[in-house]
Amino acid sequence: MFNFFKKKKPRTSSEKIEDILDILERGGVIRGTQLPEHIFPPATSHQVSASEHVYFAVRSVAADARQHVMQYAFVDDRGNVALSAFVRSSSPANLFGGSASEDLAVEPMDEAAFAVLAARICRGATLVAFHRVLQTGLLPAGAVDGAAGSECVWRRFQAVARRKGVALSRREPLALNDCLLKLGMSPLDSEDAAVRALAIRRLWRKLDNID
Repeated sequence: MFNFFKKKKPRTSSEKIEDILDILERGGVIRGTQLPEHIFPPATSHQVSASEHVYFAVRSVAADARQHVMQYAFVDDRGNVALSAFVRSSSPANLFGGSASEDLAVEPMDEAAFAVLAARICRGATLVAFHRVLQTGLLPAGAVDGAAGSECVWRRFQAVARRKGVALSRREPLALNDCLLKLGMSPLDSEDAAVRALAIRRLWRKLDNID
């Protein structure tokens, strides 16, 4: 008996990342937990983001003596979550605000693999965050260096609020929910980074209509 069906050759990590980058270039969405454990940037990695702005949020999810897990989320101008990933970080610089604990249902992805994807998403786009300096400091260097620039929705909200006569407290810091509520928008009901990134986009676009 002859076997006419050949087994498919397993795809390497390099081939898998090429497929992933092709999906991103066509506006698709990738879940970070579906990525290979180790991937390396291809020789030709130039790409300008299809989105003028990339709204992003980073949060601390879990930490112990051996590792720190961060969640990163990126949203484009159309409101699509381009990437939401839990990333294992080895950098002690990311251990800010004390240790956080949360049960993870997925295995965090490799830091180097995430850096490749973040750089491709951010290349040529203007990054928008709540507290720009802190948040961009948590991104991979390649993602920040390849971006066209960065903006802070927190600072923009304060500038618009002063011009429009919106009352702001000088004693209490403004959280993202405070900004949303003062403009009559629904507050966040989750700390998930993707939910925060979507809210940052909503706030930025609301300020476009007011400014």
